[in-house]
Amino acid sequence: MRKFIYAILILVNFSSYGQKVFEYEFDENISLNVLEETEEGELPNGKYTKGIFENEVFTCSSNNKAKDKLATIDETGLLKLFQGVKDGNLKSTKGTLISEEIINLQNIKVSKFKISLTLEGKNKIIESYVFAYKNLIYIFQFMNNEKEFDKFNDFRKDIINSIKFK
Repeated sequence: MRKFIYAILILVNFSSYGQKVFEYEFDENISLNVLEETEEGELPNGKYTKGIFENEVFTCSSNNKAKDKLATIDETGLLKLFQGVKDGNLKSTKGTLISEEIINLQNIKVSKFKISLTLEGKNKIIESYVFAYKNLIYIFQFMNNEKEFDKFNDFRKDIINSIKFK
């Protein structure tokens, strides 16, 4: 999970963050704004981007492992998928759930949840956004120190709002 947590990209809506940003085509399904020094890589069943803005770490990943199942998933199945991702994150991080909700992003249901955990002796918070789109699972995660987490709420909002579905 540590590798996944650090598989993090930084996306931004405007250059007001002091770094140049550009619209990045993550894959054929979505694009979003990212910072200049965003990295990308391959995962066994998908890809990821990662980056850091100040000390906020962000990752965006896609996974096609359940592609066949997602083609016929209904609302109940989608909610089970969200529950499974959340439970997997809680188990792998040995964290504690802070909050969870289902939000709507451009008519796409998104599971949003926050977990508190200890990593390398420091209290951290991870905020995750999980959704299924065109038979892929996407996970956006933001991680920061617990004491500084709220400072970056606008940053996270700008990144999520920059997502464009194709």
